[in-house]
Amino acid sequence: MKDKPITAIEQQLNKFLQAKCLIPGGLGLWEDYFRKICTAWGEISGEIRPQHIIFSADNGCNMEGYVGYNYEVTQKQSRNMLLGRSSATQFCNFNNIPYEVVDVGIASDDDIGVDRKVAKGTKNILNHPAMTEDEFNSAFQAGYERVEHYVKQGINLFSFGEMGLGNTTTSACVLSALIGADPTETVGPGSWPNKPDLMKRKIDFVRAVLDKHKASIVSDSEVERVRKIVAHVGGFDIAAILGAMLACVEFKKPFVIDGFITAVAAACAVHMNERITDYALPSHHSREKGTELALAEVDITQDMVPIQAHMSMGEGTGAILMVQMLKTTQHMFVNVGTFADLMKL
Repeated sequence: MKDKPITAIEQQLNKFLQAKCLIPGGLGLWEDYFRKICTAWGEISGEIRPQHIIFSADNGCNMEGYVGYNYEVTQKQSRNMLLGRSSATQFCNFNNIPYEVVDVGIASDDDIGVDRKVAKGTKNILNHPAMTEDEFNSAFQAGYERVEHYVKQGINLFSFGEMGLGNTTTSACVLSALIGADPTETVGPGSWPNKPDLMKRKIDFVRAVLDKHKASIVSDSEVERVRKIVAHVGGFDIAAILGAMLACVEFKKPFVIDGFITAVAAACAVHMNERITDYALPSHHSREKGTELALAEVDITQDMVPIQAHMSMGEGTGAILMVQMLKTTQHMFVNVGTFADLMKL
């Protein structure tokens, strides 16, 4: 296989970094991600203008008591995020990173945050498809349009989070269906205690869901297959994040993956558009079991993930920390002195 030709922006980056007073490769991943961000933009710039978007939705399997805790926690925590009282929003406020909560399917009569409510939660995937084709399209489009909205305002780096009880279960279903992995490889504790009996119950649930829908999530078109998988066994949050990530590619804006749910959305996205790998940046290595498999679909290995903190909070907590580090290192790379200036001292 021939090496890919070096693009004009890559040539500019090589010359730019060679002139700086930096040890080549001395900043490791941060140089890699500086290069990736600038290549995505098509220009060298030190100004990251971020936007964090949290997609909230309930899942039918949780509302009917099959997994997780009281589904009303989704709406209460979404309101808590609007008030800036959650972990993720505290990170955002402290680091001056703007955020929003997008209601794509919270099981509440009123709308919480930005109103893009598709329905009051999905159907129970043990018995029905999670959503209709029209509902999938509405959730997908909601994610796409939020990115488009902020691109018009000059945002050039996105990060994504989610809120919805039961969404580690739907994500395990989606990932297993997408790559053919056994549920024992994709199911983690989520918000449950990590106990063998509870894990067996969750694994059995995912296996039953996959068996129920296996005949309905096949297609000769890979794009259509992904859409069917998410519509049948996923959640509105996953569909919205999927739309948002594909919009980032279209508008040439890099984005930061958070934990397991957003990693699964990225894995789906790359099956729809392989250019996702040029725009996706990892943040932390979630302790959820399927994270490594999901990231591998986006060509991200564990040694490429900067934050190894055993987190599994959700909402984009890890992604926000990554954004702040990217802002810091991006500023440094552009403004650090040159070797020529150093030698004049």
